[in-house]
Amino acid sequence: MLGLTGAGLALFIGPLVLGPAFPQPVVLFSALVAVAALVVLGVALQTHRLSTRLLAVLAALVAIDATLRLVIVIGLLGFSPIFFLVIAGGFVMGPSFGFASGALTLLLSALLTAGLGPWLPYQMLAAGWVGMGAGYLGRLSRRSASPGAIAVLCLYGCAAGFVYGLLLDLWEWPLLVAAGSSPLSWVPGIGLAAQLRRFGGFYLATSLAYDSFRAAGNLVLIAILGPAVIRALDRFRRRFLLDWAEPGAVREPAPVKISADVGTPA
Repeated sequence: MLGLTGAGLALFIGPLVLGPAFPQPVVLFSALVAVAALVVLGVALQTHRLSTRLLAVLAALVAIDATLRLVIVIGLLGFSPIFFLVIAGGFVMGPSFGFASGALTLLLSALLTAGLGPWLPYQMLAAGWVGMGAGYLGRLSRRSASPGAIAVLCLYGCAAGFVYGLLLDLWEWPLLVAAGSSPLSWVPGIGLAAQLRRFGGFYLATSLAYDSFRAAGNLVLIAILGPAVIRALDRFRRRFLLDWAEPGAVREPAPVKISADVGTPA
């Protein structure tokens, strides 16, 4: 997971360094992210953190989420319901499940809505990280549906709404506005502090309000539907996840010592 995260960050940082010269092989990058998601699932199966029966749950969640995005392609001013199931699924099933759920949901929904474009691999990675982070949060809280755990998950969903949009802006900012054409555009060769000031202005002017609706929508859905959905998914997890344990060593009975004073019956 660490290697995948590092490679993904390099994919986001590349345009900041090279600008429009950064290559955008959409099919290649999307395929690599999808393959990475499948590899992560394979590792989880081999280490018995997932079972093959839970893959059916993953497929169902991905199909439902992609259908929701088909109905609401853009969402209401940035809000989209797809992140709720990605976060809930990752929280209960773990980081590998969460990453695969986010990445494959965005891939399937893009195929259904003809949303293929240079943005797709970045959307897949960012959504995958949202689910993966929820998975680690679920490990820390032991997948609890208590009011305290749900409150923390609400805050995470709110933060994830902003981080998702911020990550996508990092990728598109050097490509969206011509270099040096305005005080908010990317400029090659300037210092990091100056670049961050320009990006901050760009984000505040173009994306903050849009991302606020996504963050608020995540928070509201988790607060209202989170406890019930998390309990239902946890029941599936307990039912379908096999607990593998090393069999205990069989203790051989100690030999019985017969005293020499005991005579052998005739």
